[in-house]
Amino acid sequence: MLSREDFYMIKQMRQQGAYIIDIATQVGCSERTVRRYLKYPEPPARKTRHKMVKLKPFMDYIDMRLAENVWNSEVILAEIKAM
Repeated sequence: MLSREDFYMIKQMRQQGAYIIDIATQVGCSERTVRRYLKYPEPPARKTRHKMVKLKPFMDYIDMRLAENVWNSEVILAEIKAM
């Protein structure tokens, strides 16, 4: 996905009469991308990723062990696997 600045540059260059191939070369994307962005009235919104946190179920236990000054990650991992 291109930045907002690239989106507005594509729109501006096209209004000035630049060819799509020239815009694509200038921006560093494909002609198809330029055509798609020219169809949009506004810059497309960026989608936020929903990250899955694998440690989340174990965070309370990890915090407890760190509070007990157990800093060895291999020990904590072995204890979690044994649960």
